[in-house]
Amino acid sequence: MHSVQKWLKWLWTLEATVCVLAFAGTALALMADVLARELFGDGIFGAQRFAVWTNAVAGLLGFAIVTAERGHLRPQFLDGLLPRALAPHIDRIGELLSAVICLALTWYAARFVQSSAQLGERGMAIPILLWPIQLVLPWMFFSSALRHLAYAAWPALRPEPRSEMPS
Repeated sequence: MHSVQKWLKWLWTLEATVCVLAFAGTALALMADVLARELFGDGIFGAQRFAVWTNAVAGLLGFAIVTAERGHLRPQFLDGLLPRALAPHIDRIGELLSAVICLALTWYAARFVQSSAQLGERGMAIPILLWPIQLVLPWMFFSSALRHLAYAAWPALRPEPRSEMPS
């Protein structure tokens, strides 16, 4: 369990670092574009599109980070529908169900990226291949699935849900 805990921490650090770098890229691209417009009368070609892509990467990685922090909203209205006998196991069942959903979404996202790569889809404003940027889609779902599986196997690794933390 200790090695899984270290791995989860490493994964969080990696994803959070990429997320911060992507947000920084967004901010720097937009600031440079505004400065260029103010100083030279013309913006930087592709800066706004770059900012959109880096912002999308950061936002999508946020899904995996929120999973790590257990910050997702949970449909509590369903709690009363399940038999009381399942109550001690409900968290593990929820983690397993979430893992299955994330694995299914990983598969669909990977197919989407594969299709984009096969078609050679390129960006409209900057004609670069889109599939390398789209790789964040299967990654976020796969990373989240791994976390859900770890939390199901070792419930002690699960952080307290954000919605239940004292303010």
